[in-house]
Amino acid sequence: MRSDDGVPDLTVGDDLPTGHLPADRPRRHGRVTLAVAAAAIGLALVGSFFVRQQRAADPVAPRQVAARETPAEPPSTLAWLSALVARDGTSVTVYAATSAECAELVQPQAAVAEQDGTRVVIAVKARTGRATDCTTSGAVTPLVVALPEPLGGRVLRDAASDSPPPTYFERDLPRLTGDERWSPHPGQWASTDDGWFQGYNGPGGSHLLAAARPTAGASRPATVGTLTIGGRKGAITGGADGSWTLWWAAGEVTYSLRLTPAEGSTFSLKEFKREMAGLNWS
Repeated sequence: MRSDDGVPDLTVGDDLPTGHLPADRPRRHGRVTLAVAAAAIGLALVGSFFVRQQRAADPVAPRQVAARETPAEPPSTLAWLSALVARDGTSVTVYAATSAECAELVQPQAAVAEQDGTRVVIAVKARTGRATDCTTSGAVTPLVVALPEPLGGRVLRDAASDSPPPTYFERDLPRLTGDERWSPHPGQWASTDDGWFQGYNGPGGSHLLAAARPTAGASRPATVGTLTIGGRKGAITGGADGSWTLWWAAGEVTYSLRLTPAEGSTFSLKEFKREMAGLNWS
């Protein structure tokens, strides 16, 4: 017999229809399933406990820590070679280099370290690094320093040695930078222990080299003529078959201008004097 919902009504002694289970079979099956699940959870907890115990027994691996960058060495105070004082005396160009083999200055800087009524001390600071090109190592670096007030008669001193390196003055040279006939050549300048040099390209392919060096170390060929320039008397050396040079002294410095004609050309002594006299010496 079936109930209204289609499920058979079973009584004691009735045969079980095929494909149906007694009512208590699903309950026993549920209890078995719960028991199996509980056992699995228990085994998992026990296994986890033993794993933790094993990990606790294992030695702790060292923690990887990122290596810290080694701080760069602070810049050193370096001796500079020489100085060129601007015409108005309000700035100074100091020339610095390193004597280390295949090395160059890294981020050099120059500044006034101290000053008083008699001197101005300039410090050059830089790191020394390996040169990109060893053939150019030791190259001189010009560093411009603005002065709090014009230099006047004060002496420039180097902070590294407290000595006065050779100092040259634009006021003792003609105003070549303002002369349209002469343009400074970027690759033709230098400042060494022997002095300061600056090349200029001139009209017709001629070339002019301005130089300054301590008088104590200056030497020149025999004088072949003289010329008064800027209130000073200059001596002329050289010849028409090559170049002419005009020399003059100011304080403890000897300055010179060497004029070389274009290839295949010449300058007579008269032409050389006219060229020198035509420069702005004020």
